[in-house]
Amino acid sequence: MAKQMITLWEEHLFWLEVLQDHAYFIRDNLSPAETEYVKVAERYIQKFGGLIEQLNSVPRGAGPGDEAMIRFSRDVWPVAKGYFEFEGMLQSLRIDNKVNLNLSPTYLNGTLAENQEYLRFLGFLVEGKEPEPLHLVELMDLWLEDQLGHALLFQNMLDPIEIGANRRAEAYIDQYQVFIIQNRHLKGYLRFKQPGFARQREFALEVGQTTLEMSQYISGMVEKYKKKKLLNKTTLRFLEHHFPETCYFIKRLSYFSPKLKEAAGQCSLKRASYL
Repeated sequence: MAKQMITLWEEHLFWLEVLQDHAYFIRDNLSPAETEYVKVAERYIQKFGGLIEQLNSVPRGAGPGDEAMIRFSRDVWPVAKGYFEFEGMLQSLRIDNKVNLNLSPTYLNGTLAENQEYLRFLGFLVEGKEPEPLHLVELMDLWLEDQLGHALLFQNMLDPIEIGANRRAEAYIDQYQVFIIQNRHLKGYLRFKQPGFARQREFALEVGQTTLEMSQYISGMVEKYKKKKLLNKTTLRFLEHHFPETCYFIKRLSYFSPKLKEAAGQCSLKRASYL
């Protein structure tokens, strides 16, 4: 599944770009007074950028046992782990109001969870092993929280005058909260049911269709942003960060719901240029 839909090279590029974006968001939301932490965030921006450049020396078809893939994965591990510890430290400080960071502890739960998934993935590659894909309930645990977070962040960045957009965001927030509850119960059914039973597969399709619908909506809002027709308090990078992560989720969901394969084949894991 993973090998056909997403190559190991594409996995690396996706996660490195995601983590570099996260470092940008930390830097951009720290007070200039937090000079030490701003410098650390900037160092990670540079480190992830260097790894993205270094990835180009790895053959795109390299498998888990290829020396170039193992060597690159071992180079990535300490940087991804170090950034995980950095964000975790900031989260702890933010909980106790000891850092001037305009991001909430729960926002950092989301970015830390994504970083943790990349570390899990790297744990296989540094040993030259094929990474084990997440089960559907685990996939949902990670990415439903992410999609809910995107809807909440989108709502939060809107100017109060954008009432219509706010209401649309509220509807998606409600829907993803329902999905999270449903997934928790579906996980419980697995005590006595084998994974992949009919209702669970239908759930994957429902989530995928809603995710594609919200992504199309946000795409329209991004176009308004670019034309200066949406009043807000965020950046283009922050808005467009939604799309590669959504594509990744859809590609992974398509294994469990083949009706999503067409959409999965058309979307891009590559982030925008932000030019």
